[in-house]
Amino acid sequence: MIYVLYSLFCFFIPNTVWLFANRRKFQGNSPTVRHLVWSYIFMFYCYEAVQDAAGIGTIWDFLAYGKLDETINLVPFSSEGALTYILNIIMFMPLGFLLPLIWDSFRKPRKVILTGFFMSLGIELCQLFCLRVTDVDDLIMNTIGTVAGYLIWLLWKRIFPKAGKDSLELCRNEPILYLTLGMLGIVLLYNWRWLN
Repeated sequence: MIYVLYSLFCFFIPNTVWLFANRRKFQGNSPTVRHLVWSYIFMFYCYEAVQDAAGIGTIWDFLAYGKLDETINLVPFSSEGALTYILNIIMFMPLGFLLPLIWDSFRKPRKVILTGFFMSLGIELCQLFCLRVTDVDDLIMNTIGTVAGYLIWLLWKRIFPKAGKDSLELCRNEPILYLTLGMLGIVLLYNWRWLN
């Protein structure tokens, strides 16, 4: 349990510091609380995808192992087991749904798909630090999952036309900032060996 709380702290603290430093942007905006709640829901999803599901490495792993993992699969669709493909798709579907739901500037498919692609690429590159296999299949399936989530958003928007109507954006590419700060928090601050 202490490891989970520690990793949550490492992911959330850079984002919380950024939000606190930019608190003036919230003044006078009526959807402030709702936006904060949705932003933290998005951050929690990113934490789950990055840390719990994917398990990214840290700079401390690299220093402990003294090398990067050389196990890189660049051959598409060579992984074994359909379950791996399905789980990677499912893991990124919330990303494709949450981005356009929360942020108006992420309602174009290209921006959502690129965010999913680069989030997955970041995870795969960080896995080099912890001696886990970096796999192009994960990159492909995660991107497909983002597309599937975006298609669900389009269906949701048709059923509920007012969904996401009162979106608030604190800065350009706000969700990418949350994802980047959270991943950097894990990579730079999380060292599970300190707790042993």
